[in-house]
Amino acid sequence: MAEIRFNLLEVDLTQSTSKVIDVTDDVRKYLGARGLANKLIWDQVPQGADPLGADNILHIGVGPITGLVGTKTTLSFISPLTGWAGRSAISGDIGDEIVRTQYNAGILIKGRANRPVYLYVYDDRVEIRDASDLWGSWKQKTEVTLRDRLYQETGEMFAILCIGPAGENLVRYANATTEFIHSASKWGGGAVMGSKNIKAIAVRGTKGPLYADHGKVWELFQTYASSPSTRLFRLDESRWGHATSVPGLLRHAAEGIKNNHIGYDKIVEESDVHAHELKYHIWTVGCPGCANACKVPFFKHSPRGTFGGEFRHDNTGGFNANIMVGYEQMTELSSLTDELGMDAEEVGGIVAWAMDLYEHGIITKNDLGGIDLKWGSVEATCELLKKIAYKEDRAPAILAEGYRRAYPLLGKEAEYLGWEVHGCSGPTYDVRNQDPKFKGEGIGGLAYATSHNGARMGSGIQAALNEAATMCVFVTFATRKIWGPDEQTARVFLNAACGWDLSPDDVNDIALRNYYFNRCISLREGYHPAKDDYLPPRAFDEPITDKYDATWVWDRDEFDREKRRYYMEILKLTEAGLPPAERLKQLGLDFVIPVLEPMDAIG
Repeated sequence: MAEIRFNLLEVDLTQSTSKVIDVTDDVRKYLGARGLANKLIWDQVPQGADPLGADNILHIGVGPITGLVGTKTTLSFISPLTGWAGRSAISGDIGDEIVRTQYNAGILIKGRANRPVYLYVYDDRVEIRDASDLWGSWKQKTEVTLRDRLYQETGEMFAILCIGPAGENLVRYANATTEFIHSASKWGGGAVMGSKNIKAIAVRGTKGPLYADHGKVWELFQTYASSPSTRLFRLDESRWGHATSVPGLLRHAAEGIKNNHIGYDKIVEESDVHAHELKYHIWTVGCPGCANACKVPFFKHSPRGTFGGEFRHDNTGGFNANIMVGYEQMTELSSLTDELGMDAEEVGGIVAWAMDLYEHGIITKNDLGGIDLKWGSVEATCELLKKIAYKEDRAPAILAEGYRRAYPLLGKEAEYLGWEVHGCSGPTYDVRNQDPKFKGEGIGGLAYATSHNGARMGSGIQAALNEAATMCVFVTFATRKIWGPDEQTARVFLNAACGWDLSPDDVNDIALRNYYFNRCISLREGYHPAKDDYLPPRAFDEPITDKYDATWVWDRDEFDREKRRYYMEILKLTEAGLPPAERLKQLGLDFVIPVLEPMDAIG
């Protein structure tokens, strides 16, 4: 069975050129998406480059099995928020369309356009087009306008990935979305798009995916789609979507309440998933290659306007009880945040912090441009979100830069009140909660503290594999019952799709190689566990008690012990949180050692 070729579409906005590059050897070593992006960033982004400058890159990453085990597309870049390796994963049609153009290693965007543009990709036709009339538009208008325009031109429906005003104005946690409800939110990918003057990426592919053994791929997909395990999971996910997780987390002090000051409050009970579903649920939709259909959009009219969207844990949990509101109010706030184009988990924590600062007199009504920023005020929150997106008035403009850049301007008391890890909001999965259900690789306090990306899920070895293979975690809940661990699912699909003969050890090596490589990028850009891997002071000073009287707080000595254990047992690092030199050599990453060794960043 012949192996397939992997094609990377490279677009240089500065030169207004494009070309196709054969990256088959790199995909064989790293897979696609986040894996391939590590190599692209290491080779092409100079050390210390400005994340909002022309030297940064943006990789719109797909992989060998995009559209088979769900459809995840990963945006990779150097983060404007942290300065370290950044990536944002997104669902929806965009990845499937890229695969069907047969640019099956994704799209690499370099340089900076001298005016607002959008990227047009229709099979082999690649154009950098003027977007001056779209610049300044909110996201829904951008996507509808561009999709209608291109349908009139071609008779085809394009997938659109676009930014809103926050991305245009370089808010450091701006995101990009597609189909109104799918969001690539983490670490500022939308700001990177804005810095390159690229408003949107429009893709339509009609060639179909490249697979080595189409028959075997179809057989595997049928097994997944028709499995009783898949059907059972779909019954729950298709009915409720992701709105069910937040109330349970809140009741167990595993989600932020009032800027993560308290473990339970009656406001939690206003996050009523049943009332929300009965009043506002309009349909259920799934991504290409997914039999679960876990997206449950809503639609609502209110005196403040008409709102549509979808509750996801990351666009709801950061706000919600953390600013003392419930689901009724969140239907408006999550929709507005998506329209403006900001990571709701990040800005939700920022808004809760701002309310705390306002209550303590650290920022004033005058600083906020006249906003009376009281806990639970939807009107005040909406106004603040708009001001942050447009960087209007003193406090919102400061907040648009993130915690770490705000601290010198707001003072030590403000810093103590900030609930962040590595400069990233940490409102979801409260880091104090040590219940085994909320601990483990990629989730909870130890995962957040040891992440080389910032306080987010998806920072461990398992995520390094899944995001390189582009496997959606909500699909793997079913595939684990069919094929076993994610490594085995990846192996059987990759071998069929690519014509490879990967062993279980090969897959494990790819996962560890990608994890180490991503960590090495952050180490090169100034991250170091000795100075960066810690929790906010309140995690040790301020206990929280949940609805059921369980109390959580960290002891500093215990945290240090547990962190060292986590480095070694879970992340396969040295006790100091560094990648071991011998293992780097075994994995073919020896080229990073001469760069990192002088920085004391190799174990």
